[in-house]
Amino acid sequence: MKIFKTALVLTLIGIVCGILIGLSHQITDPIIQENLRKKELKAFSSLYPDLDEANKIEDLTQGSIFEAFEIVENGTVVGYVYKGFHNNSYSSSVEALVGINVDGTFAGVELLALVQTTAAHSNVVIDNAKVFKGKNVSEIDLEKLIVLQNASNIYDTAAGASYGSQSMRTIVRDAILLFNENTPPVVSTPYSKIFGPDVTNTLDTTFTATDKVIKKEIIKNASDEVIGYAYTLSSIKNTGSSVDYHESEDWKLTLLVGIDMSNKIVGVETVESDHTNNFYSNHLAYFTSLKGVDSKTFPVDAVTGASFSRSHINELLDALKGVL
Repeated sequence: MKIFKTALVLTLIGIVCGILIGLSHQITDPIIQENLRKKELKAFSSLYPDLDEANKIEDLTQGSIFEAFEIVENGTVVGYVYKGFHNNSYSSSVEALVGINVDGTFAGVELLALVQTTAAHSNVVIDNAKVFKGKNVSEIDLEKLIVLQNASNIYDTAAGASYGSQSMRTIVRDAILLFNENTPPVVSTPYSKIFGPDVTNTLDTTFTATDKVIKKEIIKNASDEVIGYAYTLSSIKNTGSSVDYHESEDWKLTLLVGIDMSNKIVGVETVESDHTNNFYSNHLAYFTSLKGVDSKTFPVDAVTGASFSRSHINELLDALKGVL
C-alpha cells in the first residue's frame, strides 16, 4: 500500500509538472518566436533598412539556400532575401543572406557566420561579398562565379581566402537560380534602376541643353507625384595616346543621373559607353558612393587603372554641376 501511495504521488507530481511545463511553453514560445522574428528582421534590415516585414516563402530552397523571404516596404514587395549555408572541403563554412531587388539588382550580401582559418581570411570573404551590391543578376556568369582559383576569382577583389570566398559565391549563385526560377521577369530601364519601379519620365521643355548636359526629364511615381529629375549627360572624348592599343579613338559616353527633390543624387546609370568594359567596371563602386551626396557639391574622384574613363566621367559630372 505504501508503494502504491508513493507511486500515486509521483504520478500526480509528474502530471502537475507536465501541465506546468505545457503552460510555460504556451506562455514563452510566442515570446521566443517574436524575439527570433525581431532578430531576423534586424539582420534583413542590413540589406533593406526601410523594410516593414519579411514574409517567409514556404518550400523554396535551392542547393545551399534553405530559406527565402519576401521583403515588403510600404505595402509593396521590393525584393527577396535568400538565406544560405555552405561548408567546403577546406573546413571553412559560410552562412549568408543574399538580397535581390525585384528588378534583379543585388541589395547586397550580408554574412551571418564565418568559420575561417584566421580573422584575416574572414575579412577577405567580407570584402569579396561587397562586390555584388548594385550589380544585376543578369550580369553574373554563373559558371565562372563558383570556379575556385587560388589567387582570386574574377568576382573577387581580395585574395587569400579562396575556399571561403567560393562558399560565399556558391550561396550567391543558388540565390540567383532561385530568383530566376521563381520571379517574373521585370522590364528594367535606367530610370527604374535609379528611382525604382513604376516611375514615368517626361521631358522638361523649359531646360536649356548644353554641349554635355543634353536633356532634363521630370520623374513621377505611380501616384503622379514629382519625385526628382533625370539628367542625360553625353560627350565624345578622344583617347589620344593615353589608352594602350586604342590611340586616337573617339569614345562616346552617355550617363543618366537621378536627382531627388532635395538636390541629392539618387543614382548614376551608364546608358552608352565605348570604353573598355573591364576597366570601366571599376567605376561602379564610385557611382554607388555618390548616392545621397549633394548634387551641387559632390567631389570628383580618380581611380588607378582606369584614369581615362574616369576623366571622361568627371567631365560629364562637372558639366552637370555647372547647370544645377
